[in-house]
Amino acid sequence: MNQLIVKNIMDRICKLCNNHIADKTGSHIVPHFLLKRIENEEGKTGRGNELGFVIKTGDTLSYFGREVSPEKLEEVYGDLTDEEISGNSHPLVIDHIFCSECERKLGVIEDRYSRTIEKNSSENYSSGVSSGLGLLFWASVIWRLSISGNGGMRLSDPQSERLREMLSTILKTEFKEVDLTFLNKMKSAKGITYKLLRSPDFSKSSPTFLHFYPDTKYPYALIIWEYILFFSFSDNYTHFLKDKFFGIQNQIFAAPTNKPAGDEELIFFLPIDVMKRFNNGLIEFVKNIRVESIFSKLDALHVKLGGNGSSMPDIIKKEIMQEITSDEKKIGRAQTAEDLAASTIKVLQKYIRT
Repeated sequence: MNQLIVKNIMDRICKLCNNHIADKTGSHIVPHFLLKRIENEEGKTGRGNELGFVIKTGDTLSYFGREVSPEKLEEVYGDLTDEEISGNSHPLVIDHIFCSECERKLGVIEDRYSRTIEKNSSENYSSGVSSGLGLLFWASVIWRLSISGNGGMRLSDPQSERLREMLSTILKTEFKEVDLTFLNKMKSAKGITYKLLRSPDFSKSSPTFLHFYPDTKYPYALIIWEYILFFSFSDNYTHFLKDKFFGIQNQIFAAPTNKPAGDEELIFFLPIDVMKRFNNGLIEFVKNIRVESIFSKLDALHVKLGGNGSSMPDIIKKEIMQEITSDEKKIGRAQTAEDLAASTIKVLQKYIRT
């Protein structure tokens, strides 16, 4: 019992300071000023207007804010049960992960960085903040995504602790630029660099998303809204010597490297057509991973049902995929784990009867 009490108490300790009780509710793992540009209803900027989807290998989850109109919910889901409404939650808005003081500290750096978002250019440009401040901001995003368990990636324990120590030491509720001078003296910040690419105004004509590219950690790669972030713990970007990364390998190497001791944060300009090709390649990559996962499960089901051979016939797989991707379904009901199961059963019943 005593061990359980200790565990419960430790679970409620703030993940940033490791000291105070995590009393804050509704903490945004990704700052709202970025998330709202990805997931909010068109034309809506306030909190509670989010309507988003989480695409996993074998499931699609969705969530909606309390301010989303009934008409929009009907369009996306059809009828919603009371249980679905009460069980709805945002995967990147979490209770009891930070204390109120640390939440304010994170808010200060978010406010500073949010002012850079309106600044853009048709060539490489400075965001208007120092590279040290930019590093703190993007480190806070990477770290929060990792510790949340819902970000699609996880830092190693030593990497996570390096960022936590750096953030908890430097961030203040009354943050001043002079505080950044300590970055160069911190062992935890040594060697950390990042590259930031942006396609300004891309979001005006194309959908955007939040995605951690799973195949590289040297550096970590985060696609978020109009930005592509490469975050390295060793100033090492050689992974992309072997990976064209959906057509932007040359741009990655040409992009300036932002360091703790740098003057201004530098952002590499990506033309809209290049960003579109990149997004299309990434979407195709994610789609192929998902299809391979579905086919693997169908093959396993085929064997379990006593079918001939080790794989389900391609013609049946194709028919199941057509049922899964049918346009007749409400988008909020499509391609969930339940829908994948129902689509498979519907198609297989035809073959079982014959």
